[in-house]
Amino acid sequence: MWQRIQTLWLLLVALAMGVFAFQDIAIFTMDEGTYCLLNNWGIYNGADGLVQHRVYAIGILSWLSCLGALGLIGLYKRRMLQMRLTILLALVIFGELIYIGFVSYAFCFNNTASFGIRFPLALPIICLPLLYLAARRMIYDETLVRASNRLRD
Repeated sequence: MWQRIQTLWLLLVALAMGVFAFQDIAIFTMDEGTYCLLNNWGIYNGADGLVQHRVYAIGILSWLSCLGALGLIGLYKRRMLQMRLTILLALVIFGELIYIGFVSYAFCFNNTASFGIRFPLALPIICLPLLYLAARRMIYDETLVRASNRLRD
């Protein structure tokens, strides 16, 4: 299990999504000069910390992605299921990014604010190629096992 390279990729995805779950994602600058921050659980005012809008889905999807990547490591004996769930996890992270974009656009449109990206928003984007590399390696392992079984028979 630990000698496979896809385990390293999945562990990096779990680590990145775990870090992403506790960071501020974006900053919104209002026309009045005040600012609001978007984290995984809501949009809150930067000056006094009052919650402007709740977005629990981002936090739930972040934790689901983190725990899902850790769970995928344990499925090393069932490579095809592991590969399919890896692709599903990539779709979940992609959907989370789309939802972040939708929430940010709606907040900017309703409050005439400008949007600024913070570094932690890059973590889910980095996870997508890592999941692709893991799925590709799982396919390679499965074809290798099937070829060796064909030689034995």
